[in-house]
Amino acid sequence: MTLKSLNNEAIFEKKKRFRERVKDFFSVTSTYIFSSFTLIALIAIIVFIFSRGYSTLSWDFITGDYNPTTYVIRTDTESDADRLDNTFDYTPREGEYFSSLWGIGFMDEENNVGEKIVIISYVDPNANINNIVDADNNPFTIEAGTTVNSALLYNDEGRVSIRIDKGAQEVAKRFDECPYILQMSLTTGGDGIRGSFISTLYMIGITMVIALPLGISAAIYLGVYAKENKITKMLRNMIDMISGIPSIIFGLVGGIIFLPIVGGNGNLISGSLTMAFMILPLIIKTTQESIKTIPKSLSDASLALGASQTQTTFKVILPNSLPGILTSALLGISRVIGESAALIYTSGVAILDTVSPTQGSATLAVHIWSLMSGETQNYEASCAISIIILIIILVLSIIIKLISFITERKKRRRG
Repeated sequence: MTLKSLNNEAIFEKKKRFRERVKDFFSVTSTYIFSSFTLIALIAIIVFIFSRGYSTLSWDFITGDYNPTTYVIRTDTESDADRLDNTFDYTPREGEYFSSLWGIGFMDEENNVGEKIVIISYVDPNANINNIVDADNNPFTIEAGTTVNSALLYNDEGRVSIRIDKGAQEVAKRFDECPYILQMSLTTGGDGIRGSFISTLYMIGITMVIALPLGISAAIYLGVYAKENKITKMLRNMIDMISGIPSIIFGLVGGIIFLPIVGGNGNLISGSLTMAFMILPLIIKTTQESIKTIPKSLSDASLALGASQTQTTFKVILPNSLPGILTSALLGISRVIGESAALIYTSGVAILDTVSPTQGSATLAVHIWSLMSGETQNYEASCAISIIILIIILVLSIIIKLISFITERKKRRRG
């Protein structure tokens, strides 16, 4: 080979290596760029959710009823007439307005729906307002934090209707002008998500009880027993196709099929049946992929020692597939928690405080849909519920990782 040929070959190899380095550079760079976009989008979503929902998130919000308790009350006017000359001393806090005639303080607040309300922030122990009675003429004690819906007062000039929308300052002023309360409407509680949270737990439990055994059984059949033929290939293609069906169609079909079975009305059972069939392809594919990763030598060794295929499946394959099965369960639970479209048709949109599997009740995702579907969207409460959903998924992920870690460590010790 001539010197010129050797030089040409060296130049060619150098150019080839240069092109490969350039190609690798652009491949790595593009991967980092697109990954950065995904990371930025994820961080932006989390920051938005926490910034808008953190102030609303509280223990009362999680454990409270959605529907408030309303009280209609009045006063004992004779006692009020005897005590009209009494006044009460109190130094209001910032943003608080005090009625010295009634010994009661008011403040402007926002409820969990983001609406402006007036609450009772302070009641003097000896105040006239303590003579109040409810609609059945039973004594009623007003506590701080109670919301004022409306009030009809009375003075020498006649009746005075309180405009709550004017704010706490106007309410306190009107109370100082009127010695009698003809009627007053108060509410306590409300706008909590306890019922929706319990509905979500019911939905997860019933769905996974149905979907996990069916999904794992199908994965075992396709991954262990089924032979490679046209029927098996068709089954796998159908599972892939079902995975791409929009959830709204599942809801429509679930409503047609399952609602007549459970009595014609949407409830948590019909919603769970629909969700079980929605997540079946996910569980089957994830579990089947986990079975494929098990070395064939383990199964062959078990069979060689005289174990049957069934014994090998339950003693060797399934225990080694546990991390994949747990992952499929986590993905299924995440899908159940985040689903709303299918459940609108099958489990209903009613937000209830007393929940039963045989009743229609909104889950957390449907609760978010309800808060955002009206004319006034409630971003704060919706973001607070989103934080709870993210925390649930995070906790489940940590638990599954711990179980997988413990299982792997036990296997290494036995090995």
